[in-house]
Amino acid sequence: MDFLAAYDAIAEDDVPQRVALLREAMATGKAALFAELRAHRPVFSTPVGVFVTRHPDVLEVLSAPGTFTVGVFGPALEDVLGAPFILARDGGDVHWRERGYGQVMLAAEDAPRVRELTARIADAVLDEATAGDADTFDLVQDYARVAAARVAAAYLGFAGIDEETLHSCTRRMQWAFAVNPGRDPEVHASGVAAGRELHDHVAELIKRRRAEDPGEGADDVLGRMLRTRLPAEYGFDDERVNANLVGYLSGFQQNATQCTATALKELAVRPGVLAEAERAAGAGDAARFDAYVWEALRFHPFVPVTPRLCVRGHVLAAGTPRQTVIPAKSVVLACFASAMFDEEVVDAPAEFRPGRPPAHNLVLGHGAHDCVGRYAAQVIVPELVRRVLLRPGVRPLPGGERALDYAGTPFPQHYRVRSGRTAVSQDLAPGHGTTA
Repeated sequence: MDFLAAYDAIAEDDVPQRVALLREAMATGKAALFAELRAHRPVFSTPVGVFVTRHPDVLEVLSAPGTFTVGVFGPALEDVLGAPFILARDGGDVHWRERGYGQVMLAAEDAPRVRELTARIADAVLDEATAGDADTFDLVQDYARVAAARVAAAYLGFAGIDEETLHSCTRRMQWAFAVNPGRDPEVHASGVAAGRELHDHVAELIKRRRAEDPGEGADDVLGRMLRTRLPAEYGFDDERVNANLVGYLSGFQQNATQCTATALKELAVRPGVLAEAERAAGAGDAARFDAYVWEALRFHPFVPVTPRLCVRGHVLAAGTPRQTVIPAKSVVLACFASAMFDEEVVDAPAEFRPGRPPAHNLVLGHGAHDCVGRYAAQVIVPELVRRVLLRPGVRPLPGGERALDYAGTPFPQHYRVRSGRTAVSQDLAPGHGTTA
């Protein structure tokens, strides 16, 4: 109980010291902190919020959006988007109506073609990244962010907008609404400006697409949105199309980019697992390979903690020894990164086991605000990783497998990997750009 002993030794009214210790533990030893909390204080009230660390309790919080709302980050998100959006709302009108809309626009049936699209784009970007004389390249900057942006252009419909604009705007936006707990005004203002910039690009894009012959439009999500007519009383005009499309991108670009790097990192730090994943990548069994990626992301989820605002008093984990009254107006921190390692639910959680029950993996969220684009995400992220593993020699630098560089941001910015130039020219059979 190293953390709790140190925390309890600080006077209760010394809030800055307690918060500083907590933030240090979250930054440098999150897994150890969560293990200690699960064992000794699974519902942990602090000055920054109530940490909920056990799997059933996290699910309880996320399954009650009428009690635990997105009011913590919703206003910031809508500032950034300049409009209402499903992730910033709970319950009626905008959330439930437009969530259903999003599930139609981001259809489950798209998954096979999105996987093929991702494979083609990823191979082309890898060709570019390995074409020079350099022995290494940056997996994040030279591959993952570029491939993610090109998938967004081709599938979501952002074609014609500069790839760097898509990436830099979404980075500033997500930083402002998702990882700015202190509400730094400069970070917030930057996110709002980025949201306005992206809105204006998309407004021009919609105008151009509206002027096209509908029969000749691209077969992408934006095209689907522009062809869809909803009842007039919903007020679903081109501004709503814009807000939803930009919202989808804000939940995709940064997350797909960082997941590609962190999943590869988690595989690379386990050489035996990496070898198994390499064999699965070449076997042509998508489900078998994808399981390695989602298990890797269980160890490094892109959203380790999601905040909620408790709007009415609630008894959490009622009838258990950890039963706790959560007062109204409390900030509640549902800890995905802890719940997925709950020893009472997840068998041998510290072991890397592909193919765990889906309910044990919360990487794409749970409940009313799980990932609305999950069907596309479930194929895009694994395929981005798979295309790397299909390249002999393109691997993290020996000894640098953990060397993700965040460069002062909340997101991985750099991850050096070998280019594998010799291995590619000698060992890679012709036709590497096709889907295996």
